[in-house]
Amino acid sequence: MWRNLGLSITAVVIITFLLLCNVQICLMVVLMVTVSLADIIGFLHFWNITIDIISCINIVLSVGLCVDYSVHIGHAFLVARGSRQERTVEAVMTIGPAVLNGGFTTSLALALCYFSTGHVLLTFFKVFTLTVSFGLFHGVILLPVILSLFGPSENRDWESNSTTNVEQKT
Repeated sequence: MWRNLGLSITAVVIITFLLLCNVQICLMVVLMVTVSLADIIGFLHFWNITIDIISCINIVLSVGLCVDYSVHIGHAFLVARGSRQERTVEAVMTIGPAVLNGGFTTSLALALCYFSTGHVLLTFFKVFTLTVSFGLFHGVILLPVILSLFGPSENRDWESNSTTNVEQKT
């Protein structure tokens, strides 16, 4: 399990960095994913889920969902303009409802697994319910707070260069 989690988080780091091209946001997204995984694995104890092959597969799969909740907020923050606080508010207002909708629909898809008596479906339900809960919390609530405090400042060099290029063309 630890090897597979390490490999999946390594893949998240590489792909997130390549797509966002910002080390600071990439590290914040990976931090949110790691904290979400720690919460999921820790909370499984309280639901009497042992670490077996079923829970291991579900935990590794949950990495992808946790990334989804955080990376969209990080990307929206990067493309927004203004101060850190303005960019955070814009990111949450523009993409936050879509991220919450994704978490809600995932929860709806899991709802029927709750009524199962089989170990596989109950484990799937519990792990993914924790994934949605912690992933949404860390992606939509905690990450914007961290971005508003420690997020990258707006790149004014890019903005002034693009304005200069437009003026030179006209």
